[in-house]
Amino acid sequence: MTMSNEINELATALAKAQGEFSAVPKSSVNPFFKSKYAPLPEVMAAAIPILSKNGLSISQFIGVDQEGRDLLTTYLMHTSGQYIVQDMRLHLGKDDTSQALGSSVTYARRYQILSVCGMVQDEDDDGNASTQSSLQSAPKPMPRASAPTLGESVAKAAGKPSAKPQGNLATEKMTRMIWAIAHKSLNWDDLQQYEAIESIVSRKVESLESLTFDEAKAVIEHLQSLQE
Repeated sequence: MTMSNEINELATALAKAQGEFSAVPKSSVNPFFKSKYAPLPEVMAAAIPILSKNGLSISQFIGVDQEGRDLLTTYLMHTSGQYIVQDMRLHLGKDDTSQALGSSVTYARRYQILSVCGMVQDEDDDGNASTQSSLQSAPKPMPRASAPTLGESVAKAAGKPSAKPQGNLATEKMTRMIWAIAHKSLNWDDLQQYEAIESIVSRKVESLESLTFDEAKAVIEHLQSLQE
């Protein structure tokens, strides 16, 4: 993540915008996984007018890193010229076709917008039976250390304490499900898994067990959507 030398005006404007955001309804259904999600157009419709009202805008671009891996770069900009830029790797899993890339970009765009704006969706589910066989054999996830994420860096630069997880913690079933989908279905390593998780929850995650119940549900839905 990179940012302008100062983000005080951006942080102030974002704080005002967050006071106006409401939960984005999950109006679309994934028929294969029987789960609901908020589609990109509705995420944009909920975010852009309020961002614009507060002098904020978002732009997103597809690119590659130095290793040739696909990236989605999201810019959060303020009329003062202050900005924050965050990259998110596009995880294609087993399929690297153009269609898979387009699907990955769509999901990445909506989750990046939700994350950078601090917005939430209004309901979720606890996964589904399609991952049960992998879940049964999945080892207990191990903790690991990671670098500060977008939410923490913005809070630190703005002179505010980093956000801490609130609410009940994820169940062991949920953490095992996350590990199983990421490693066995999407063929990710731990680094890819935590990169994706941190882009969703917008904070540093040292272990799957440190996720809240609501965060784990959001992660499960995201990983399931990448299995399509």
